[in-house]
Amino acid sequence: MAAIGEIRKRSWLLVVVIVIGMLAFILGDMLNGRGGGGTDPVVATVDGEEITSLEYQKMVEEEYVKTSRAFEGLNGQPAPASMKQQISETHLSQYLTRQMYKAQYDKLGITLSDEEFNDLLQGNNVDGQLYEPYGFFVGPDRKFNQDSLNNLLPRYLQNPGFQYFFENIIGEQAEQMQLQNKYFNMIEKGLYVTSYEAKRDFQANSNSANFEYVYAPFTLVGIEEANVTEADMKAYYNDHKNDKKYEQEDKVSFQFVEFQIEPTEDDLNSAKEYLVDRIELFKEAKNDTTFVLNNSDSKNIDFGSASFPKEIDSIVNNSQNGDVIGPYQDGDYFKIAKVLENSFKKEAEVRHILLGNNEYPNQEIQQQRADSLVNALKRNRSGFATAVDKFSSDLGSKDKGGKYEWFDNKQMVPEFSKVSFEEPVGTITQARTQFGIHIIEVLGRRNTDEKELIVATVDSEITRSRATISAVRDKALEFINSFEKMNVSDSAFRTAATKAGLSVNPANDITIATKEMPEFGTNFDQVKKWVFNKNTDEGDVSDELVFDRTIAVAQLISRSESGTPSWEDLSQNMKNAIEYEVMNEKKAEILKERLKGSSLEDIAKAAKTEIKTSNNTTLAASNIEGVGNEPAVVGTAFGLEANAISKPVTGNTGVFVVRLKTKTESPLPENFDQQKQAAVGQLRGMAKQRANSALVETSGMKDNREKVNIIGN
Repeated sequence: MAAIGEIRKRSWLLVVVIVIGMLAFILGDMLNGRGGGGTDPVVATVDGEEITSLEYQKMVEEEYVKTSRAFEGLNGQPAPASMKQQISETHLSQYLTRQMYKAQYDKLGITLSDEEFNDLLQGNNVDGQLYEPYGFFVGPDRKFNQDSLNNLLPRYLQNPGFQYFFENIIGEQAEQMQLQNKYFNMIEKGLYVTSYEAKRDFQANSNSANFEYVYAPFTLVGIEEANVTEADMKAYYNDHKNDKKYEQEDKVSFQFVEFQIEPTEDDLNSAKEYLVDRIELFKEAKNDTTFVLNNSDSKNIDFGSASFPKEIDSIVNNSQNGDVIGPYQDGDYFKIAKVLENSFKKEAEVRHILLGNNEYPNQEIQQQRADSLVNALKRNRSGFATAVDKFSSDLGSKDKGGKYEWFDNKQMVPEFSKVSFEEPVGTITQARTQFGIHIIEVLGRRNTDEKELIVATVDSEITRSRATISAVRDKALEFINSFEKMNVSDSAFRTAATKAGLSVNPANDITIATKEMPEFGTNFDQVKKWVFNKNTDEGDVSDELVFDRTIAVAQLISRSESGTPSWEDLSQNMKNAIEYEVMNEKKAEILKERLKGSSLEDIAKAAKTEIKTSNNTTLAASNIEGVGNEPAVVGTAFGLEANAISKPVTGNTGVFVVRLKTKTESPLPENFDQQKQAAVGQLRGMAKQRANSALVETSGMKDNREKVNIIGN
């Protein structure tokens, strides 16, 4: 029973962590046959495997059963129903990732032996990350402790609930972690940098060039002179339309007007009168927390200081403990506030030394240093400033001797504030926060002239009645019915909006993956379902879209399907970018004609500019002072012989003609081991991210749930 008791003490953590930890790594094979059919849409694909909506529902149900059984075994009760929704939202992406990697394990023959598996869970090579998130087998520092595992695991395994959790959650998680580690280790060990590559990298960073140049920026040629036509832009696009940057998702642009649903006097009075009836009851309530929970819409029991409207300042300033202030309006609520404490706002002044967690990853050493500093400073306070300079990692206060001047009890993290406002002035003590250990000396406290009321609040939301909503809806319908047909021009929509005194709001280049628009809040899916509906045509005007605080009417402006768009379907932003590219190409040709001459001096004279110099320029940096990054220009300079002049070179910002003065080559090292090691380290550091990105692309992994939800099959 003792072991079970220890396990259940951690139930608050397991509610969340079982789901997250499990979904991150534990995804079993559950596709045993197809449940498809013509009406069952495909919601995802990976490596040629299609997953239909019904199949995914089955996967979620099985995953919830597994999670719930593990949770119940540890806590004595089923997992909350909300966990099923969490699994539904997160399980698919994790399953797809697992299947993507499993295909690679099968190709490469990557497996895990029974001996390796047992060693991972309870041997000498246990990965602490398996247990730390769950709070099992950890020491006082919340880090995995091998002795704790050795002592407690045999007892824990006597509990069938823990045994199921151990085998089906921790065990599968360990297996997936180790298989992935083997896969990435194989990739990393296959990365190699040749001596030639190391030498080239050394020379690019070490060799330098001094060169002179004449620079004609693109800005010297006007738009009219460049004369970019739509035909030029179309020709450019036809040559480049298969470039990846032009691929697009299903996309729409629409515009909309909004009718605000403002509360009427009756709506306001209804919320207000509800509270009036509770003022005396609130005054007499013996348990404020219970009263708030039973009578407040928001049920906020985090009692603290409150802000009040200026028109009731006199009431606030003269209130006493136990008084109930209000009702008063605060945004979409009316409120009454019971005064629990009426005092003047307090401020504290301290100085401190932060022993940051980054500088002290070992908490035992960190704690020893903190204890030592506290003892030393209590003996000799004059050494505080010196200790700040030597030990503190808080850059925000270090140059002030560690001092934070006059702050209230809400500006700092709770642990820091507790010492600052509760310990006697002159105290030197320590507090641990998420940043590390703070050695704090309380320098002073004072009351300000600002009144601070600690209150408990009961609120009543100002709801819009059916009559209020219906009246605004009538206005929206009047606007919609002003159009003789539902497919109207952009100008007709805008003219009607102007007559109705409404502003037209644009919504451009919206994709199915776009999660939100602030104007629509949680109702955005309703809007997307209309604009992406196959039966909604360009120019169509929607029915009234009724939300919590507004009613919207939308008009579809344009729609483009996924893939390579036609010129007509390109967004204006993309067309602008193409125009910029074409214009620079034309400007470059014009500038090249101007940059002609037998010498750099003649070229500068013809271009009506001066010769400039770039010194100590390297290939690796490719930066020209005052101009910017110009790799083509710098590369050209390195390819010249001394005093040779280049042909005009088109750079990122203009056209250049270069004359090399000198090149300096650094002596080559005896070997390139150091360069190789650094380059390999850099490659390995990026290996996981690059491999994952490559696998996502080659496996054809797609999660189409959002598209299916919005558009349908």
